[in-house]
Amino acid sequence: MKGFVLFVFLIYSSAISSQISVIGDGAFAPLVAAYKTEFLTMTGYRIQICFDSNKSIVDEAKNKFLVAYPKTDVYMVFDHPNFNLMVGDFRTLVAAEKIRLKIQGDFTISVIHKTLIKLPRVD
Repeated sequence: MKGFVLFVFLIYSSAISSQISVIGDGAFAPLVAAYKTEFLTMTGYRIQICFDSNKSIVDEAKNKFLVAYPKTDVYMVFDHPNFNLMVGDFRTLVAAEKIRLKIQGDFTISVIHKTLIKLPRVD
């Protein structure tokens, strides 16, 4: 009998789902946004390798870059009327320049821009 009760309890308890809800007044939203901006980003460099008003051209450049450098992050930004393709999260100008020299002939342009970057990957 004890085994049967235990079996029924296990079946019933596995069907129960739980959910945690955090209810607040929204005062923490600016703090979370500031944390993401201040602690998860830093000033660094990205390389612009393509810009065009035709998105398919920029997509081709993006795919070409990702095949050659799969672990480098790629960012496409729409700045009316053009799509800008930026690559990399480089902490130093020297690191950005090293990659820029490698890819210089393979893409339409290769211009280094100082901007906020995500913290670089460690893998």
